[in-house]
Order: sequence, then C-alpha cells, then structure tokens
Amino acid sequence: MKIDLTPILNRRVPVINFDFTVNPASVPDAPDLPEEITLSEEISVSGKIVDNDGYMSLYADVCVGYKTVCDRCLTEIDDEVDFPFDRIVTLNNSVLEGVDEDEVILVKEGGIDFDREIIEELSLELPIYHLCDEDCPGLCSVCGKRLDSECSCKKEKEIDPRMEIFKKLLENMDK
Repeated sequence: MKIDLTPILNRRVPVINFDFTVNPASVPDAPDLPEEITLSEEISVSGKIVDNDGYMSLYADVCVGYKTVCDRCLTEIDDEVDFPFDRIVTLNNSVLEGVDEDEVILVKEGGIDFDREIIEELSLELPIYHLCDEDCPGLCSVCGKRLDSECSCKKEKEIDPRMEIFKKLLENMDK
C-alpha cells in the first residue's frame, strides 16, 4: 500500500499514522515464503511515520497468523508471528551516511510503498524449525505412530554393524 507523505513533506503534520493489510500474492517481485508455511490471514501492519527534520522515521508492528506442521510428529500447528519493522524514510540516500541501505526507504512520487520489504522481513522472522510442543516426542521410526501413544514396536537399540558380531556372541553365550 502506498502511503502519501506530502503532509509531512509540506510541514503540515509531524506524524502520519497508518493501519493496513498486505496480501503477499498481490505484491509483485515479493520474496517467497517457506513452502511448509501457509498464511492463514493477510499480513497486518500498523504504525506511524515521524518527521525528524531532513528524514523521517517509520515505526511499524507487523503481525500475521500462519499454519504449518510439527517437524517431529507432523501435527498441524496454528501460530502467529509478531515483529517490529523500523526504517528510515528519506528523499535521498546522501542525507544518511553510515546507515545500511536495507534500513532506508526512499520516497518516490511523494510517498512510500514498503509491502515488499515487509514480506522480506517476514520471511526472515518466521521460525526455521516448528514444534507443536517443546517436549514433542516425535514419531516411531518403525510404525510411524506418535511416540507418546502406545506403540507396539519392540524398542531395540540400533547397533553399529561393526559390532553385530559381538551381539551374536552374547546370544550364543546365553544358550
């Protein structure tokens, strides 16, 4: 969404508040989100742009719900990610020396459109590893049932193939 900054640029107001949603499918050249994640709603963005005499500060809160599966037991998870999105807004880069260019949004045609940057930041904020519970036991490697339920598989330790001969010796000694 494009935010018109002409009231700040013309010194009529010191602050512009905003509140909007972003649909990643409608943003051209938006970075892809991880395949295992599906957004359950549009991305909610709210915040303000403050005039600082020569440049502006953008302060926003970004929030979105998403669905994925647990990496251990494949249970569906509904979760939410919420993060701050702060940038410097300026008419030209020469005003701010020593500031990383990823932290700057340039004003174009009297306004800014930072939907792409929000989606990019969201892709970095989403967790890499998903768990339904911190103590999730995972799945049985034999039958595929969740390990906290009753699994009828025999729990046998895996033995290094090089040590298999010793196991056979122990079995022969028991006879």
